[in-house]
Amino acid sequence: MKRWQIQPLASEDYTRKALPQKTGNFDMMMSFMMIMFFISNPVGTIAAGPVSFVYWGIGALIFFIPCVVAVAQLGRMFPHEGSTYNWTHKALGGFWSLFASISFWVPGVLATVGSASIGLTFIQGLHPGWLAEPWQQAVVLVVIFLFACVLALRPMRLLQNMVNIATLLTYGIVVLLGVAAVVWIATGHASATHFATPDSWTIKPDNFALFGSVILAYLGADVPIIMAGETNEKYRTGRPLLWGCIFVLGAYFLVTMALMVLQGPNIVNLGNFSIIGSIDMVFGHTVGNIAATCIIIFFPIFVALDQSLFARLLMVTSIDRRLPISLSKLNKHRVPSNAIIFQTVIAIVFTLVLFLSPYVIPIANPAELGANVQAVSLATLVLVWAVSTIFLFVDLIVLYFKDRVWFRAHQVIPSVILWGSVVIAPIASVVAIVVTLNYSQALTIPNDQWRLLVAALTVVSLVASAIGSIFATSEASWQDQVQEAEM
Repeated sequence: MKRWQIQPLASEDYTRKALPQKTGNFDMMMSFMMIMFFISNPVGTIAAGPVSFVYWGIGALIFFIPCVVAVAQLGRMFPHEGSTYNWTHKALGGFWSLFASISFWVPGVLATVGSASIGLTFIQGLHPGWLAEPWQQAVVLVVIFLFACVLALRPMRLLQNMVNIATLLTYGIVVLLGVAAVVWIATGHASATHFATPDSWTIKPDNFALFGSVILAYLGADVPIIMAGETNEKYRTGRPLLWGCIFVLGAYFLVTMALMVLQGPNIVNLGNFSIIGSIDMVFGHTVGNIAATCIIIFFPIFVALDQSLFARLLMVTSIDRRLPISLSKLNKHRVPSNAIIFQTVIAIVFTLVLFLSPYVIPIANPAELGANVQAVSLATLVLVWAVSTIFLFVDLIVLYFKDRVWFRAHQVIPSVILWGSVVIAPIASVVAIVVTLNYSQALTIPNDQWRLLVAALTVVSLVASAIGSIFATSEASWQDQVQEAEM
């Protein structure tokens, strides 16, 4: 065997010894289903009409499923903590693994802010006058981050149980939406969307922006596998990914169909709260309020899971001496406390800068700031995360040519599917970047301003990451030198 196959990273051995091995197939499937499915994602596609189904299908075939295929194969070969970081180190070495780790981690922080902002829009939907001022929105987001931080610092088993419950509740709302659409039609109401018009199924420049929205929804297949080093002996990488993929795709198509039937073009006026409005229409306000509560609960738990997973990414990178060793510190519950707190501080600072800036730089409609921040931060996430995702497929190619015999011995995906995924998914990533930059996903931000905002935030994120990684690497090196001098 080659040296890179038999010599483990320090983080591989450490995590298996220091962290509880309690995560099973069901837990991983629930985490995958939570990370990969936001019930609000289809909302932005409904106004385009039935062509949304075409985009959801294309995105699944050329991006989501290929990503799941790549993660399943890499996870089978290297079932270690850190996912993309670990795999890239095996394929490309230390420098590129650090770059992959940083470009993987930055979207995680952006996802924290973006997802909390989505939760904010659901709270605003409960009452027209709630959280109209940016400072009020900032306070709510900070509370969400602090709650998520406290939860992430508790034992992983506690957080995992809450993730499992919140995920089941969310998918229960999906089923409820589907039932609502059936009841609506069965009781003699007409569909709000006309499906028989051929032109409504056509891909054209007016709806190109949907591709970026769909790819955003499908990003992150490798995130739950960050904690693969904490799985029990019954865990099998492919099983939770397969079933999770099926449930995620089914949920997106079901929510899209239900909202088209119940809301159609009217969804533009209701935004994310159209999900609750649809349930209100059919089952009444009591059921709608219960559904709203379940959806709102989802977001702080998602933030806690996101913080917990990406803190583990910092932890393993730190253990391998590519970041300051302090980020690998575990608390009494065996979770990376310093990394979680560090990420929470960054999310809070980022939020305060964005939401308090209107008091320094006047904007036309402060009440829309939350939705705009959500759109811009999530678009930036697409750009940065798409780069990170390409590493999955580069890793597969490099690992194959390093040792074809070993690769084939560990191959669990048929060659046609595996190499087809390697070819098509990176192309889809590049197309998603171009589309996301050129088509605004916020109704109140014109394309030119959108392009500037998203590009600027992306550049700032990458430059800050590069500077931070240089500083972190030098700090880690300095710590090593100090330890050697003291020996």
